[in-house]
Amino acid sequence: MSANHKLEQLDFAVIGHQESWNDIKAFINGMRSDDVGDLSLEQVKNTFGYIPPRSVFKMKVRSKTDALIHGVYIETFIEPDKLGMQHLRTNITKVNEAIAVAQSLNAKIIALGGFTSIVLEGNLSTFNTTETKITTGNSLTAAYILKGIEKASKKFNVDLKSSNVLIIGATGDIGMACTNYLKGSVKNFLLCARNKRRLEKFSNEISEGGCSVSYDTDLSRLLPQADIIISAASSNDIAIEHYKKPVIICDAGYPKNLELKIAKTEGISLFHGGMGHIGYGYDFNPDYTKHFYRYPLPHIGHGCVLEAVVLAFENKFENYSNGKGNISNLKIDDIYAMSIKHGLELAPFYNSKGLWT
Repeated sequence: MSANHKLEQLDFAVIGHQESWNDIKAFINGMRSDDVGDLSLEQVKNTFGYIPPRSVFKMKVRSKTDALIHGVYIETFIEPDKLGMQHLRTNITKVNEAIAVAQSLNAKIIALGGFTSIVLEGNLSTFNTTETKITTGNSLTAAYILKGIEKASKKFNVDLKSSNVLIIGATGDIGMACTNYLKGSVKNFLLCARNKRRLEKFSNEISEGGCSVSYDTDLSRLLPQADIIISAASSNDIAIEHYKKPVIICDAGYPKNLELKIAKTEGISLFHGGMGHIGYGYDFNPDYTKHFYRYPLPHIGHGCVLEAVVLAFENKFENYSNGKGNISNLKIDDIYAMSIKHGLELAPFYNSKGLWT
């Protein structure tokens, strides 16, 4: 932690982690000085998990309104193959330590990026009384997912009101938000989640509201019916097989790796959802972007991170997306409107192969 960080008031902090060991190797070696040489993947794996959370680089983000805000990225050093429930206690400790780093740097608001928001999902009440506020960023993530689905549907002349919409991870915070937002706008919901009890309870709530709902913990039984798929689950075990053609897929999970599990992509239009584009740019110091930035255009970022940026631009320092199941349609609309105001818009459609043509 540098002395320079302590001397300034930070508008926001981003807490995150890397998606894969290859990304981690590039990231770690990019941070090392040129004269010490690169670490091997094995050396990185042997040491990475023991590194305590710390600030890695500063950020400056510019708004359409000419405002300029200052932030910092804090790496949790959570290992990508230790995201399961058996490692929950360790990961909660890491996220709490990262929050403490952000608080020591006087950050006004913290964005929980990627898996870190899932670790503490529904458990942010202990931080409600602190000066540093925390948001999971799920409201803006949901907004970008929903705007992406609307835009993709228009692009391919797909009528939402005549469509069966499958939501994978339906009982998670983002899955619930997307389902509630789309009520009355689709023909039928196909809801999938791992926990049968929670899935049945949520599906019944949606059905009682007058919506047509089918649900199942077995994804393979729902896929053949889906015209549109929103994957809001963080899992490496999702397989897209025996799907309806054509189908629009929004991969909004973390990591975004659905297309890597699809043997044949014929009839699939897949894009990485929940992503925004900072129209007026940002700067990192030190700039490690060449070691970890993987997007086809400059200035693309996750909605969970950009929510804190938008709130900082608005001087709206509060626990905006807090807990599970608390995202209202009004919150989604409001954060999206604030996002557009500051030049943060829906990212162009892309996937691992690059931009959509």
